[in-house]
Amino acid sequence: MMKIRLLLPITLLAASAGAFAADAPKKPAPAAAKEAAAKPAESGRDWTRIDANKDGLVSPEEMEKYLAANPGPLKK
Repeated sequence: MMKIRLLLPITLLAASAGAFAADAPKKPAPAAAKEAAAKPAESGRDWTRIDANKDGLVSPEEMEKYLAANPGPLKK
């Protein structure tokens, strides 16, 4: 009975370690990251067009200006 009590926590730890390792985020290759940033997503916004001052950040003012110029299909 004592061996079973010791083996159960060790078994649970081993099983959970594999699950955590599978959930770990994978880093993209540097070339792939640059390529993905260079072209917009097929169904998303082109963030490079929204970022008017090209600082890499989209300010609320930049987003408001972009949305006013591009209201979308439902607002037309």
